[in-house]
Amino acid sequence: MRLIRGSLAIAAIVLASPFALGQDNGDEPAADESSERVCVNARSIRNFDAFTDKYVYVQEGSSKHYLFTMRNNCRSLRNANGIAIKDVTSRVCADGFGEVVYRDGMSSQRLATCRIENIERVESKDDAKAIVAARKESKDNE
Repeated sequence: MRLIRGSLAIAAIVLASPFALGQDNGDEPAADESSERVCVNARSIRNFDAFTDKYVYVQEGSSKHYLFTMRNNCRSLRNANGIAIKDVTSRVCADGFGEVVYRDGMSSQRLATCRIENIERVESKDDAKAIVAARKESKDNE
């Protein structure tokens, strides 16, 4: 496990399955840009920022940025005391079994789990914020 600090002072722990330990040979890219399937190497995640209860910004390494969309609104995700990314391997993909596990902001003892529905590659954190704002505005106008 690896401790990371997010830009909202959220401590994040990147979890990998015991089966995945030692299996990352570095030959496989973290994100496959040649197809629609987007994947993130959980071991390389440096920052998190839960914008809302549905959207989480993730920075992998120093130059890869992603916007995670949760399957449902995750109660108190944006106020979480800690966030972890969990999957059966060290790679988390948009069409996989990835989850965000977090400590509920209201209770530091309660763990909550939320399924990742989609992962999008974005240019920057500001780009991710703009996408979330545009989606919120579009939903408000419906």
